[in-house]
Amino acid sequence: MTLQWAAVASFLYAEIGLILILCLPFIPPQSVLRRLVTLITQLAKELGIKGVLKIQADSNNDAAKKYMEENEKLKQALEKTGKGDEQMTDAENKKLMENVEKLKTELKKTSDALSKAHNEVTSMKKQSESLSKEYDRLLKEHTQLQEILAKSEKKKDL
Repeated sequence: MTLQWAAVASFLYAEIGLILILCLPFIPPQSVLRRLVTLITQLAKELGIKGVLKIQADSNNDAAKKYMEENEKLKQALEKTGKGDEQMTDAENKKLMENVEKLKTELKKTSDALSKAHNEVTSMKKQSESLSKEYDRLLKEHTQLQEILAKSEKKKDL
C-alpha cells in the first residue's frame, strides 16, 4: 500500500515540476522592452508625418479656396465688363479651371495620405497598448514564479 502512495506522490511531484518549467518565460523582458521602445519611436515618427501631412492638406485647401474665389471674382468682372474680350477670358478661365482641378486632386491625395497616416497611428497605438498589457502580464507572472521558486528553495533548505 505504501508503494502505491509513493508512486502517486512521485507522479504528482513530477507533474508540478513540469508545470513550473512550462510556466517559465521564454521571452526575456529585455527584448520586450526593446520592442516597446521601437514601437514608441515608430509611433512618434508617424505622429510627425501626420502633422506634416495635415499642414500640407490645410495649405492646399486654402490655396484651392483662394483660386476658387479668384475665379468667381473674374467671372463677376467678366459679366460687368461685357463680352468684348470673350476669347481672352475663356482661355484664362480654362487655365484657372485646370488649376482648380489640379489643386482638387492634390487636396484629395493629401487627404487620403492624412487618413492613411491617422489609421496607421491608431493601429500603432492599439498595438503598443496590447504590447504594454502583455509585458505587464508577463512581468507579473515572472515575479510570481520567482516567489514560488524562492519559497520552494526555502522549503528545500529546511
